[in-house]
Amino acid sequence: MQKRNGNELLKYFYNDSLSPKRSLSGYEFTAGFADRTTGTAGVSTVGSNVSYTQAMADAGTWMRFGLNATQQVSNDYQYWTTPELSSPEGMGLFGGDLLPFAMDRLFDFDETAINAANAVGDTQWLASEGAMCFEGSRVGDLSISRFDFNALPQTANSSLEVALLWNTRDEDGNITFTAPLSGPTAFFGVGTVGITYLQRPLLTAYFASDEDRNALALPAIRCNTPIEIQPLTLLSSIIR
Repeated sequence: MQKRNGNELLKYFYNDSLSPKRSLSGYEFTAGFADRTTGTAGVSTVGSNVSYTQAMADAGTWMRFGLNATQQVSNDYQYWTTPELSSPEGMGLFGGDLLPFAMDRLFDFDETAINAANAVGDTQWLASEGAMCFEGSRVGDLSISRFDFNALPQTANSSLEVALLWNTRDEDGNITFTAPLSGPTAFFGVGTVGITYLQRPLLTAYFASDEDRNALALPAIRCNTPIEIQPLTLLSSIIR
């Protein structure tokens, strides 16, 4: 097989005269959270409240925000005229048209491998549905996700952590390691109780091994006090 240098590869991937080629990097976007029963992707910043309780705060439990096939169909639809993209059903708002080269999806709305809750150990989490998935990625790729949600503090001096709860897997699909890949922490002080704050944190992960390439993940939060969260949308991108 003839090897191509970097410039030749770029010409190949971006040559419109060939059958449509995706970019090396790419992304998908969804509002298909199981807990989002209000609003739609891209046109609404109002979601459905999910309660993070004092008991969860005391235990340091991560609340994961799962993905659901029914909500995905309800919440993801094209709200612009041009260009017209493929059907979003089962894929996300962009219908898979903007995915990275050699990747078939970034969300699996029916995945069950990481559904169960965990109430033991240093890292505890709640039950969830679906998953972010990265089949077709490669070692050296970088995942950048943006999790959009509303936070409604119930108590002053709330510290809100956001993370991707990351689950590496072996070639047989067995979970080998679970850890929160933490992003920024938001602090809500005096005078913030009952006020809605739109949050759009970026969460990153690098692919250092085949177990990372086979990983499943979901966005998650935990807080030191009770708080209401409205999950809105999730952008998952692969950078090469």
